[in-house]
Amino acid sequence: MNLFNEDNFLNQFFLFMGKLIALNLLWMITCIPVITIGASTTALFYCTLKLHKDKDISAWKFFWKSFRSNFLQSTAIWVLILVAAALLWLERIAIGTMPQSMKQIFTYVLAAAGLFLLLVTLYIFPTIAAFENKLSKLISHTLYFIFRQPGYAVAVTAITCLPMYFTLVDAELFPIYLFVWLLCGFSLTAYADSWFLWRLFRPFFKE
Repeated sequence: MNLFNEDNFLNQFFLFMGKLIALNLLWMITCIPVITIGASTTALFYCTLKLHKDKDISAWKFFWKSFRSNFLQSTAIWVLILVAAALLWLERIAIGTMPQSMKQIFTYVLAAAGLFLLLVTLYIFPTIAAFENKLSKLISHTLYFIFRQPGYAVAVTAITCLPMYFTLVDAELFPIYLFVWLLCGFSLTAYADSWFLWRLFRPFFKE
């Protein structure tokens, strides 16, 4: 086995991990202003989707290309998501003041609304990354993709949320989880999600 052969499995693996680490770092740095999280996430998914499509990309080049071109749409969506989340949080506080008979009903309604907002958040930025269109059309595309393959929606939600959940509840292994997140956790999660998302998007691309 020639370790210096470009087609060698180990060489390909380390190149792939290098791209994930670079994307992870770019995403974390560009998320620092908070208001840019939407554009950063769109750029991250743009790169991970292209990794599934083209197998090999320039992480730096394509991340900034998407960040600049999708900044306005992604930021507008991110602000809307923050406003919706804040309204749901205020509604959660208000439910505590309701009579017991109404509290249970509104709790279920609020949980359904929260789940819907979560799914939209998970799908909207990859959709913006993959398609060029008006914001209203991109939102309708997002809803279509969510309900087109409900199994994919469950998988994407589990891949994204379960590692975060275990990171927060497992105090003993928290340092290890934190190290993985800082190294490549966010980009690896996006790459895993993109396995399902690319299969949803691929039929809408010309060969």
